[in-house]
Amino acid sequence: KQWYQRRVRANNLRMFGGSCFRLGTILSRTQPIISRSFSTKLTSCSNEQKLFPNVRSLSSSPPLGKKGKQSPVPFMVMSFAFCAGVSAVAYAYSEMKKTEMEEERKKREEEMKKEKLTKGRPLIGGPFTLVNTEGETFTDRNLLGKWVLIYFGFTFCPDICPEELEKIGEIIDLMDNTPEAPRIQPIFVSVDPKRDTPELIKSYLKDFHPRFIGLTGTKEQVKRATKAYRVYYSEGPDHAEGANEYIVDHSIVTFLMDPKGMWSCNFGQRTSPEEAVNKIVTKMNEFYENNR
Repeated sequence: KQWYQRRVRANNLRMFGGSCFRLGTILSRTQPIISRSFSTKLTSCSNEQKLFPNVRSLSSSPPLGKKGKQSPVPFMVMSFAFCAGVSAVAYAYSEMKKTEMEEERKKREEEMKKEKLTKGRPLIGGPFTLVNTEGETFTDRNLLGKWVLIYFGFTFCPDICPEELEKIGEIIDLMDNTPEAPRIQPIFVSVDPKRDTPELIKSYLKDFHPRFIGLTGTKEQVKRATKAYRVYYSEGPDHAEGANEYIVDHSIVTFLMDPKGMWSCNFGQRTSPEEAVNKIVTKMNEFYENNR
């Protein structure tokens, strides 16, 4: 801010100095012309008085002195008016430049703020189109304006996925009991679209938290969603020919997404619910502080 004020003062001084220089140049060039004009007028008035000594002159020119010199008042009035006009123009120009510089400063501060918010942030999250447990289309835009905990897994997972989903349920309950904390929406995305139907996911999530939203889709849709969130998964081989029994290897991570749909932080398998809640509250405070 101090740098900006110094820049404005320096700019105003430069403009004022330039205006004064131009004014001096104009006056130095116009003074001989004005003087010759007054001399011609004085000569004409003198001749009229000689020809008609008893007739009073109706001229607005001031009376002649003893030596026949014109009063400097008209020239001073003209000079003052000219200076006032130049000053008004210079002031208007200065205010215009000041407004432009203020807008430029605000724009630069906004760009720096956005850069600060995104600098060093992993490119996690993005557009996706899936299907919820009611068979309805569900996209990333449905999550805008909400705090979201999103986990990728599959319903046939023997132990890890149930443990992580239970932990997410505990986190949701702890956050609901935190005063003035916004509600968090838990999301479960299946990485096993071959077996995880909407009906099966709906029944599966009833054992964890009532606010869970389950999502699945075609193999290509799930692939795009996992790619957006940088989630690894790989379908293992069947244990027997024609059997529908296999394990899906996948990343074990829970993502916290802010109301703008941007990654805020994530939790691994070793993070306790209490540690996760502390981190979530910190990230929420940072978000609202930077977006006031």
